Amino acid sequence: MDDIMNGVLTYRNPRLVNIFDKLHLIENFGTGIPRTLQSYESYDVKPEFKASENFFIVTLPNVDYIQNESINESINESINDLGLEILRLIKENPGINAPSLTSLLSEKDPAVTLFRVKNEIGRNLERYIEHVGSNKTGGYYLKKF
Repeated sequence: MDDIMNGVLTYRNPRLVNIFDKLHLIENFGTGIPRTLQSYESYDVKPEFKASENFFIVTLPNVDYIQNESINESINESINDLGLEILRLIKENPGINAPSLTSLLSEKDPAVTLFRVKNEIGRNLERYIEHVGSNKTGGYYLKKF
């Protein structure tokens, strides 16, 4: 890994790299890590590179992530854009229900459906929000931390 970071290219499997290059599956041969580092120059967060004998992991922090103290500073980058938008709407509209969330979200992204909203809430946001009231007349609120 240190060789790559110092601008010296080394390949774990040169034959595979050669094949991918001939198939035009490699773009700007050997420039990925420098371009990644350059794209984060103006941000406080930086990408993290980890390499071992068996794998290579690149963690790219979300530069658009904004911590919101009223939600909870422990909310991290693992929440996707849809989840963050749902949390923002619940903060601005306490008691909002899933159909209303879907309506507001689909104005910006027509691909947002009631199923996607409920799925996002059930899988990724239960820790941060709660449903109060009946299924028919209730709504979502941010949990107090």
